[in-house]
Amino acid sequence: MKRRRPGAFEGELLEVLITHPLFRGVPGESLRALIHMGVERKCPAGRFLFLEGDPAEGVYLLLEGYVKIVQTDVSGQEVVVQVAGPGEPLGLIAMFADSPYPASAQAVAPARALWLPGEALRGFLLRHPEVALRLLRMLAERLHETHRRLLEVSVLRVERRLARVLVRLASRLGERTEEGIAVAMPLSREELAELCGTRLHTVSRLLNRWQRAGWVRLGRRRIVLREPHALVALAEELELREPSPALTGRKVREGKTADDQGGTRPGRTG
Repeated sequence: MKRRRPGAFEGELLEVLITHPLFRGVPGESLRALIHMGVERKCPAGRFLFLEGDPAEGVYLLLEGYVKIVQTDVSGQEVVVQVAGPGEPLGLIAMFADSPYPASAQAVAPARALWLPGEALRGFLLRHPEVALRLLRMLAERLHETHRRLLEVSVLRVERRLARVLVRLASRLGERTEEGIAVAMPLSREELAELCGTRLHTVSRLLNRWQRAGWVRLGRRRIVLREPHALVALAEELELREPSPALTGRKVREGKTADDQGGTRPGRTG
């Protein structure tokens, strides 16, 4: 991972921060001072910004690219628990809790981030409490998202969970194209399965059926939502109270699909 001081990139970074919702209304002089206390870091696809268990000495503000947050389960396997795109801070909870990073952050596309030392960020927040309040709101939203995912894994059928994951990804990281809404972040089917707490072959079967139905278009690590309203309806059970077997392909048993029995891994926070 390459590291360098902002230097010639100060103007570009300042423009990014000025337009960032987190720093809305903060004077340019204060943002320049914050930039000078940070370090620009570039991370190629597949490399890690930080590793689970590393000391949380600062926060990363993702400027470009996409990152997946992964944790190691009891069997030693890495599980995707969260994804992040441009504009999102990484490592907040660990830094404020004075604990190691509870998960690793791996770039799934070439990423660029501004690393801010914890002490510098804490001093900045004391001088700008409005930014601190926005960070608290962001942390509360992440906590709410964690609780929602745990509930979904416990009570929802797998096709509803997958539909919800796709709708949320499209909402946060979607790009409108002629075909529909493309999820900008490149994710494999295995990573999607981990995000909705089920098994790879279950997700593959559902995605293939949804493609035949015209709901999605699949590519290599690429998904386009061609009928997003249909997926929203399935996710929230608005019109599709009983999804067609042609779309789900499984019988429901006690609130979960047959594929889901014994194969679910609850989501965890990053």
